[in-house]
Formats: sequence, structure tokens, C-alpha cells
Amino acid sequence: MSSNIIGEKLNVDGVNLYYEYLETSVGNPTIVFESGYSWDLNNWLPIKDDVSTFANIFMYDRDGIGKSDTSDKPKHSLQIVENLRSLLKKAKIKPPYILVGHSFGGIIVRLYAGKYPEEVAGVVLIDSSHEDQNKKMVPLWGKELPEDYFKGFSLESSLSTFEENLDQVRSVNSLGTIPLTVLTGGSQPHHTPESWAYWITF
Repeated sequence: MSSNIIGEKLNVDGVNLYYEYLETSVGNPTIVFESGYSWDLNNWLPIKDDVSTFANIFMYDRDGIGKSDTSDKPKHSLQIVENLRSLLKKAKIKPPYILVGHSFGGIIVRLYAGKYPEEVAGVVLIDSSHEDQNKKMVPLWGKELPEDYFKGFSLESSLSTFEENLDQVRSVNSLGTIPLTVLTGGSQPHHTPESWAYWITF
């Protein structure tokens, strides 16, 4: 199997975003990976080689993360979707895409698929964030863990911006006929029995 690996920064509406693209001889579709909150594209390296045996791979760092530059543009999900779409176009990576989102990345790929369904061949959610998690699930963790959890939202933007992200994805009521796969880890020690029972209902 032949492959061509590209890693570079491209200017997208005033901010330089770094991406890596692994094109194989397999052809379309391209799997687009969206990382969790404050995580860079290295999040996907453990599975990159295996996935590249059957698809092209696109990984990138969001505005302000990893090797990408930082701009003054909003860091909410709707802006991230537009940044990603512009980056894919500028890199000349054509749809259809299979969108894979981990944690916060799940919010972004749901919004992308909701706005541009004609470009999406499938969606995979890996322990994806849910719009009701902060209000209904996090309080079930107990006393100490929620405090550390909420502090973590300063790493990429802010807690208020993250809450805005959760509100934005409420507009996506359905992915229509787009195939959807939802994965969750079987061992998540931060959960209590009560929070875990709630998590798997999302």
C-alpha cells in the first residue's frame, strides 16, 4: 500500500492551522478526526497506522491548540466547524468525510454533520460530550471531582464558552440518514454508579 503524508500549516481566515493528512492508495472516504477538549492531534497517533490501512486520514489542531496558532476569533463550536471546513477545502481534501469526534470533538462533528450533511458519509462518536452533561451528570460525581472538572475549561477557552458549545449543538436534533456509531469506554473510574447509569442513557 502506497501512502503520501502531508504535514503543514495553512492560513484559514487569518489563523494558521496545522494539519496532517495521510493519503493511501485506498482512496475515499477520508476520516476526519476531531480531538477532545484541549487535546492536539497526537491523541490519534495510537490508531493512525491501523486506520490508514482502509481509509485516508485527516488530523489537525484547533485554533490555539498544539502546533496551530492562536487567533482572536471565537473558540465556540460553530466557529470551529467553519475553521475545519475551510481548512479541508484549502488543503484540497474533498468529501465525503467520515467524522470521528472524541469527547468535546463529538459536539463539533455533530454540528458539522447537521450543517453540511451532504459532505458527511458517517459519524463516529467516542465518549462524546452531551449537551446535558454539566447540568445533569456532573453533579452525580460527588463533591471534589466537579471542581477540578470545571477548572479544566480554562485550557482551551473558558467554561462559559464550553457551555455555549453545549447550547449550540441542541440545534442538531437528528443526523437524518447519516450512519452513526457511538462508542464508550467500559472502564471510567471518575464515574459513580449513579453518574455512569446516567451517562449511558445519553
